[in-house]
Amino acid sequence: MTTQSCRIMQIRSTLPTLKDVARLAGVSPITASRAIHRPELVAEATRMRVKQAVEQSGYVPNSLAGGLTSRQTRLVAAIVPSVAHSLFSDMLNALISRLAADSYETTLGISNYEPEHEETWLTAMLSRRPDGVVLTGTEHTTRTRRLLLNANIPVVELWDYSPHPMDVAIGFSQEDAGRAVFRYLAACGYQRPAILRSEDSRAHRRAQGFARAAAEANAPEPVQIVFPESSPQAGRGREALGALLVKAPDADAVFCSSDALAQGVLAYAHELGLNVPQFGVFGFGDQALAVNSIPALSTVRIDGACIGRLGAEALITRMRGAPATPAQDVGFEIIARGSTRPAEPLRRQ
Repeated sequence: MTTQSCRIMQIRSTLPTLKDVARLAGVSPITASRAIHRPELVAEATRMRVKQAVEQSGYVPNSLAGGLTSRQTRLVAAIVPSVAHSLFSDMLNALISRLAADSYETTLGISNYEPEHEETWLTAMLSRRPDGVVLTGTEHTTRTRRLLLNANIPVVELWDYSPHPMDVAIGFSQEDAGRAVFRYLAACGYQRPAILRSEDSRAHRRAQGFARAAAEANAPEPVQIVFPESSPQAGRGREALGALLVKAPDADAVFCSSDALAQGVLAYAHELGLNVPQFGVFGFGDQALAVNSIPALSTVRIDGACIGRLGAEALITRMRGAPATPAQDVGFEIIARGSTRPAEPLRRQ
């Protein structure tokens, strides 16, 4: 084992300090500080050594150094993919309200579904020494995980369920949701359902569950139409349905990655003269627009407010130094409405 590897192992057992970075880079703490805060005063070779030491150790400069009289900041850092989606908004409102009831302030970040952006945001937030961190989902970069491990503070991952979280995870199984939708559509009598979705990882996992359920039922592999997550889903219905009818004209139902996308599909289906629900349309999220669509939209209901409240309570428990249930699966509900043929509603607990 090299001397540098030994140094890394020595400092990973505690929250890395500037002295750790200096020792790893082979420079004085003053030089390390200058390389981080005043790089123009340090030789390039030295800057590179210090930069590498920062990356390897997971050190985060403390922007509040010397300004705190207590280790507690009463600050929670939370990040979501988007605030445009009402599901995330419901979750955030419940999370922030519950934390505020215990006198915690929440600072919010938006990742735009990009793990690298989440990593950049987290680096900035950890410099403010929050008492806890809330992430959306369970997919993070390697450096994000290392930063959180080194920070040694409570972490709650919301929205996605995982039996093996970093600390605490509260959500539901995306794969199981997709599997349940296929089984529901099959129970409605649809034989060739397809998938219209964005390319984000959660929609991808739901599509995987949907496709696996089709394989288990010896049904044809579902055709998928995929578009970039950055595209507004509300305006993608026409394009997605048009592409599907060219690629798979015999498709008799669609599972959409959001209610907004499904509403666009319904509008274009009506324009084309397609008979809905003979041609089934199924959404995801049970947003307010779902019940007001024509016909009303069948969809998957997620209790975002419940996830946010449970997440806040678990984080508060952990910030108090007490253990919390590591993984909670809140489930989902299949909501049957007029955009699909009648079938017995299914509920997953």
